[in-house]
Amino acid sequence: MKPNLEILQALPIFRSISAEGIKTMMDCFCGKFVSLKQNDTLFGENNKTVCLLDGAVESLKKGTFSPMPTKENPLCATADSLVLVMESHTLLYPCYGCCFFHAQLLQNMREDGLDFKALENQ
Repeated sequence: MKPNLEILQALPIFRSISAEGIKTMMDCFCGKFVSLKQNDTLFGENNKTVCLLDGAVESLKKGTFSPMPTKENPLCATADSLVLVMESHTLLYPCYGCCFFHAQLLQNMREDGLDFKALENQ
């Protein structure tokens, strides 16, 4: 997980969050790193969120959270890519611990203009 952790640390959405905080969140969010080859399609379950970490996938902006595309409307990787897939609910709603780093991530998402409702209503 270390190389992927470094990729996450480099993304503006994770600004002001320590490596340990990111690692803890990925465990809590059930974060999974998925490698795609060029022309692979990306789709998954409802209630999942995806973040393009590297490469290019149509309609995804690097470092921004988006709803997981559906089987009926998959997205295509236009280059070899790495994406992060996680549970939307755990991303959007802090647990009883309400960790500082999770609160910071939510603040970063607000500052970046992320559409919370799009992630919530999938």
